[in-house]
Amino acid sequence: MEFLIAGLVAFLALMHLAYAIQNVLNPTQAGEAIADVLGQAEAPVYPRSMMPPIRSRASIWTALILIIALQFAAGAALALGAVQMFIAGGGSPADFAAATEWALIGCGIALLLWFGLFLTIGAALFQMWQTPLGQGAMGDAYRNGTFAGVVMLILLFLPTV
Repeated sequence: MEFLIAGLVAFLALMHLAYAIQNVLNPTQAGEAIADVLGQAEAPVYPRSMMPPIRSRASIWTALILIIALQFAAGAALALGAVQMFIAGGGSPADFAAATEWALIGCGIALLLWFGLFLTIGAALFQMWQTPLGQGAMGDAYRNGTFAGVVMLILLFLPTV
């Protein structure tokens, strides 16, 4: 069972690293997507928002760099956690549970990214749900955050005896 759980963590790490690398390989397109959300390019349903549009290139690139950094951080922490869990697999339940620390940190970073940045700031504050691009990003963020949350719950409730 430990190897299956470590495998889940490894796939979650791979997903975050893949997103980060894809953004690094496509910075113009990633920046344009962030610019559309922060600049509230289309707001047909709620034309007025509590958040003013952000169109500053520096702010847009700062947001993109933060997103990519969190994707890399989550992926790296999850990868380290997966390696430690694979090494501890087959040992005592307490040793395996102790080996989940980095995986839990990675799940926490992922939740900050997907729930905090995408769903709270992007969807709620900047109303990205109003556009097809934003709706797609919200769906991905919800799915990715759910995966991270489920893996985190599995890790938190591992038996230690």
